Amino acid sequence: MSPLTGIHGHMVTAQNEIKESLKLIDIVVEVLDARIPISSQNPLIKKLAKDKSKIIVLNKSDLADKVITSYWKKYFNDRGIVCLDVNSADSNCIKKIIQAIKEQGEKVYLEKNKEKSQKIAIKPIYRVLIAGIPNVGKSTIINKIAGKQSANVGNKPGVTRKKQWIRVADNIDLLDTPGLLWPNLDDKNAGVKLALTGNIKQEILDVEELACLGIDMLCIDDKYQKMLQEKYKLEDEDFDMISYDTLEVIGKKRGCVVSGGNIDMTKAAICFLEDLKSGKIGNISLDLPDNTI
Repeated sequence: MSPLTGIHGHMVTAQNEIKESLKLIDIVVEVLDARIPISSQNPLIKKLAKDKSKIIVLNKSDLADKVITSYWKKYFNDRGIVCLDVNSADSNCIKKIIQAIKEQGEKVYLEKNKEKSQKIAIKPIYRVLIAGIPNVGKSTIINKIAGKQSANVGNKPGVTRKKQWIRVADNIDLLDTPGLLWPNLDDKNAGVKLALTGNIKQEILDVEELACLGIDMLCIDDKYQKMLQEKYKLEDEDFDMISYDTLEVIGKKRGCVVSGGNIDMTKAAICFLEDLKSGKIGNISLDLPDNTI
């Protein structure tokens, strides 16, 4: 059975739920993987939330290339979208997200009430939806924003019972995000990047093939090839061969040797992929501004 079986049904359900939820939402926070901010987007969010105030959160920025992340922040800012680079494990980053929500909420409130001669005296409540594909860290961010001080504020009028609201920081109502949003897997290159960063199961491709594709991607960029070389103590000539042979050398360096001096290529691939995903090779971004990777 294909690992993508059933995804279409989930996507349709998620689309319908988000359409309904957005009627009551002031701000949409989309969580992306900082290493692949384009490949980890879901086109549905852009389509459905086009009229909403939006915040982009580039999570796992501690694993991404800082120079490239700076570019993507400017890319989104230039399009009128607030963009934050965060590490969801850092409590200061969570505070930064909450502050951005408050600032955007105030702008939304002022825009809604600009025609009124007198502003409402009570403190406004900002209603927020946090969305993102699986494994980008969306659930961690939701849980940390909610925290121990949050309170479930129950159901709002017009919202089904399964959509739960959580009160955050006195004036933010956070919608416990409906449904699962899946990435656009029509682009095979995006699927490879998602697998390399651990955002979809690596089993979607043969593990050795995926590792070879990862090596090819890194070797396009001189800086990343140097990281690869330094991590595994490779020689210049190790890059003059096909990526499968380079993987074999990496396997030898990583101790993936079996009886007879042969290399366990599956183990070598798994070791390489884990090193790449966890940042042990270095801070690497796979969505680059010039689209070379």
